[in-house]
Amino acid sequence: MNVDVEGWESGHQVAYGCGAWERACHQARLLVAWHEECDRGFGAHVPRRFYADPGPRVKWPWGSARHITVGLVLWRAAYDAGVLVDQVPLSDAKGYCVQGADPLDTGPLPDAARKAGIGVGSAASVAGIRHVLQAHVETDPPRPRPTGVRLTLGYRVRELRATPDWELGDWPAALALARTAMGRADDLREQGTWHPTEQERSVGARIGRDWEPPPDTSAAFGRPASSWLERASRLAETAAALSVAADKLPSDGPGIAGPLARVLGATADACARLRADTEEIGRLWSAEPREPADPASWELSHVPGALLVQTEETEHLVRAVAVFSWVLACS
Repeated sequence: MNVDVEGWESGHQVAYGCGAWERACHQARLLVAWHEECDRGFGAHVPRRFYADPGPRVKWPWGSARHITVGLVLWRAAYDAGVLVDQVPLSDAKGYCVQGADPLDTGPLPDAARKAGIGVGSAASVAGIRHVLQAHVETDPPRPRPTGVRLTLGYRVRELRATPDWELGDWPAALALARTAMGRADDLREQGTWHPTEQERSVGARIGRDWEPPPDTSAAFGRPASSWLERASRLAETAAALSVAADKLPSDGPGIAGPLARVLGATADACARLRADTEEIGRLWSAEPREPADPASWELSHVPGALLVQTEETEHLVRAVAVFSWVLACS
């Protein structure tokens, strides 16, 4: 099909703040990183992860780094369909890797790749990454996907970022760290080792109170936000507020955070893990020409089940911290 290349690239800049090729390579790194870790077994040491940015001056021949070849396939699939890179169904991208498919050098290539002096991949190198895409298409997600949801690149990457047990999706460890810090602070207070200051009690009272009011997200996204987006935005805002509060609390010494500061800092880190998905889905919601007739269905097709679980568990953590802080303020 004929693609308005300028408009296509502009759409990527609006949606992701970068060009189509850069977006394709970024997402490809995540796909390959997950596959690499899955091959070794989750938790195993991976000496050099493919999602690490090789730097602008490195020139890769196609096939020497799988994420470059995967990125080329994703870019080409998006270009041919005239859609954003994240909207490419992975099953369609996989079709470029089958035996007998037209070599990619018979069609358009990213200008950035040409200017960087990167060689054109052979049919064999492209076929060699088919198993990477296949693994993502056939994998069983932490939560079953809704019937009828097409597995697009963007959906899969959001699913990966919320998948426990691998490095980039290990949000349960972040929540556990915050709960451990909270238990430790409670023990220190009961033992009389930690005597909360008036400032710490004041911060605790404010945190216990501020969790209740619902946020107003309509201004941020141009229309009333979807249910998940509203909840996740609130958690992202909570991350910023807790970080500021933690920085202002007294320390136990140079570079040593006090008990409450450790609780708030760890909770902020857990909440901040939702920020990338919140911003990404917020832009997608805002880009809709009109409010979807069925926001719930729109949400199902954009928010993976694993991300819903992460959001729910993070909300439980924040509520627990709010109760802890309120009890601290009243003790």
